[in-house]
Amino acid sequence: MFCSLSGSRRSARRRGDALSIPEDFFGINIATSEDERCDDYVIARLRELDIRNVRLAFSYCSLNGPAQRMLDRLLSAEFTVSLVLLPPREDAARMLTDNQSRERWRHFVRGVFGRYAGKVADFEIGSTPNRRRWSGFRPSGYLRAWQIACEEAAPRAVTLAGPNVQDFEPFYNAVILNAMRRMGHVPRIHTNNLFVERVIEPEARDHRVLGRWATDLLGFDLVKKARLLQGLGKRAGCLKTVATCQFWSTRRLMRWSVFPQEKKVDYLIRYLLLAASSGALDRVFWGPMICGRDGLIDDRACGYPKVDQSTFYRSVRGAVDALVVMPAFHALGHVARRLRGARCDLVSGHSRGARLFAFTGSDGRLFHVGWCRDGQALRLSDLYGADQLQGAVFSDFRGNPVAFPTVINERPLFIDFPGLREQLLPEHLSVMNTCDSKIIYPHLPDLQGMPWRNQAWRGAFIRSRHCPSGDLGDLLAPENLTCLPEREVLRDRRNRLWNIAHPQDPAKQLTVKFNRPRGIKRLAYLFKPSKGVRHWNTAAHMLRHGIGTPTPIAFYERHRFSGIRDSYYICEYIPDAFSSRHVCRAFSQGESGYRGYDKQQWFDMLSGFIFQMHQAGILHRDLSVGNLMLTQKADGCITPYLIDIGRARVLKEVNDRHRVLDLMRICYKLDWPDRELFIQTYCRRLGHPLPAWWRWAVRYYEFKQGGKKSAKGMFRKQR
Repeated sequence: MFCSLSGSRRSARRRGDALSIPEDFFGINIATSEDERCDDYVIARLRELDIRNVRLAFSYCSLNGPAQRMLDRLLSAEFTVSLVLLPPREDAARMLTDNQSRERWRHFVRGVFGRYAGKVADFEIGSTPNRRRWSGFRPSGYLRAWQIACEEAAPRAVTLAGPNVQDFEPFYNAVILNAMRRMGHVPRIHTNNLFVERVIEPEARDHRVLGRWATDLLGFDLVKKARLLQGLGKRAGCLKTVATCQFWSTRRLMRWSVFPQEKKVDYLIRYLLLAASSGALDRVFWGPMICGRDGLIDDRACGYPKVDQSTFYRSVRGAVDALVVMPAFHALGHVARRLRGARCDLVSGHSRGARLFAFTGSDGRLFHVGWCRDGQALRLSDLYGADQLQGAVFSDFRGNPVAFPTVINERPLFIDFPGLREQLLPEHLSVMNTCDSKIIYPHLPDLQGMPWRNQAWRGAFIRSRHCPSGDLGDLLAPENLTCLPEREVLRDRRNRLWNIAHPQDPAKQLTVKFNRPRGIKRLAYLFKPSKGVRHWNTAAHMLRHGIGTPTPIAFYERHRFSGIRDSYYICEYIPDAFSSRHVCRAFSQGESGYRGYDKQQWFDMLSGFIFQMHQAGILHRDLSVGNLMLTQKADGCITPYLIDIGRARVLKEVNDRHRVLDLMRICYKLDWPDRELFIQTYCRRLGHPLPAWWRWAVRYYEFKQGGKKSAKGMFRKQR
């Protein structure tokens, strides 16, 4: 049955503070183009989002131009406008030293105040004074511009906002706000571009504050950052704190996932829920609305403006007819509608695991929102009781129904409880602190990793669109696996490798790898994860980055001392595959081509795939020609796959030494002219030559492999 919130009201309020989210909490950064149809398009999209608060950048070039036309349209449509006033970068850089720059700025703000005072909600003065390369401002120059703006605002009833510091750099906030207080002109609204993009996940603690050694010590996550900024603003005398710009760029997300638009949805919802429930921010402006790299709507334009759009979102660059709405746009609208005016009753979870938010909507309906950190998953049945789930209604980021979800994953899940009048909590709330972060549960558009355990084993399995049943983990459990008929034994030496029929799709085969540490390896693996989980985690990381590997199906390991005990890894079997050994052998025998491709084409394909793997931060460490498998479709297209990935490591950066460790193995079966050609092909993608000692590394590996072969030959003769 449900646990009543009233039984632990004090604890819930201490964590979630039972706060009400303002009706005007959500806003968005907008711009327009020379095409007047863009004004209509933007206003139509704002109404579709049901967001009335907009932020518009306004500079000297905006007067009598598209931005002023857009501003007048917004005001006539009764939108609440925050207007960002900023000088050109050249004038901002000379604000302290050049009298003409100051006079132009004074004339500009006087004219804008005179025309829009009483119409615009607030005027934000300048932008990003801690990013001179973007805005032209030094902090001292910004303060001079602020003083001029305050002088011109004094005779008028206007609300001023600032200083719009970029990212989380509270030293700048403290220094600039303190200087404003000494001037006697403190902004009514304290603004900051509170980005968390560089730490990737919204919940992540920022390692850039004092370095990685102090990440956990300081614990500066999004909520703590917002509360510190709010405290700095209140200390200076500001009445509100607003996050004025936030987004994740597609270019940055592509370093972490081949599904950047999916991750934009995840991070947008998670950021807004954290920000809204923090109680520290009075409003969050998302944006820009329209931009190919940063926006919620893709303008299909090439390149990027010279001035970063978090400083000056000047215009929409693409054609109106080419604009494409992205999934994150719908996510923003759905979150704004659900949270506007809602009451946050509870925030629960772990900084490295799952999060759960309990809300009472403005209409009195009760709902929860839950998610896990990237790569983690939590069974709904482990969190909620059976009767709770029976009465629940699940929906996604668009508000569309989700039929019978089984886990909470990195994509936030909305859970409604229709008919209930009192906020009730999950029966097993404490389970949220027990997520196993050592296991990566892949979440991709067509598959989801699922936790699994029984008394003897623990592990994970894949639930996909083709096999949606949640029974696969039980069907492949070690107790049942050894009873399934073997189709083919591929290897039976130190580790055993064999094929079985898929229990839920007999037309397909699965490959089972049974890892059994023996001898000295038991000591070496004592403090390491099992081979099974290492295979699984590496495969999950590869799938996220679009690196080909047979789809992982399941893994199993023991609960204790798993590194030195037996483990299983199961993946899909790829029929009709051949290895890169066949390619290298063909060229070593003097062939000019193989399977319809010449030598240079093969080297381009293979080196490109290896380079892509390295760029994803993956070091294989056993990249022999037999571990790089290939398939060829009827149209001739080649698809590479990596196997035997248990030794692979995922690194933050793959340096030249790491690259050579893989390349010396894949080059081993080639002759020296072809080795040189292969490395040259790889280096063209890399953009610089590898150190000259790569040749010595190949010679060393050649000598090592020759020694192994000799030793094995002598051992066979003695036997």
